[in-house]
Amino acid sequence: MRTLPYTIEDRVSVHGPELLQDYLRFFDQAFSDFSQWADCYCGFYDTSEADWDATSNAGPEHRAARSALISASKAQGLLAYIDGRPVGWCNAQPRANFVNMRSYRVALTDPGEPVGSIMCFVVSPDYRGRGVCTALLRAACDKFRRDGLQTAEGYPTTNSQKRFGEIPWAESNYKGPLNVYLKNGFTIHKQLELFAIVRKQL
Repeated sequence: MRTLPYTIEDRVSVHGPELLQDYLRFFDQAFSDFSQWADCYCGFYDTSEADWDATSNAGPEHRAARSALISASKAQGLLAYIDGRPVGWCNAQPRANFVNMRSYRVALTDPGEPVGSIMCFVVSPDYRGRGVCTALLRAACDKFRRDGLQTAEGYPTTNSQKRFGEIPWAESNYKGPLNVYLKNGFTIHKQLELFAIVRKQL
């Protein structure tokens, strides 16, 4: 029997149109323990601020919009599998692909840099704390390297209490825990009030 980390790393797949149904199946249940985020479908950073519907009944709209982007090969990322079942997701794309960086735009000194951004991690509740995030982070760096990008960049929260209040730890770390980045060769490029910009040269 393979250990979980090995199995996950062996089955991290680049997300594309052929994985649309797996992606939707994963996100339909990914926030079963935190319904306030269940309607995002990881479209938040791919939608202009003016067009994003933050109301609680916008889930079907976001699901349909995300499906259209994926079907048109206009969305990228990684799915992690265990026993043929998707258990984790990482929104990892060239930074220039994100329509709106929201508060992270303050981090950009040169928007034209060939940087790959690791924007979000989502892990199924039963698999959190079991190596899925690490496997996805490593796979994202490999993907960026294959795509010819020179730098991987992440935005881990470093002051979660101030930013998120009583939101559970797993949700406050949806950017990926700082220690996971540091253990995988990233260093702090810039420290801001609520989050750090971490980077790794590829």
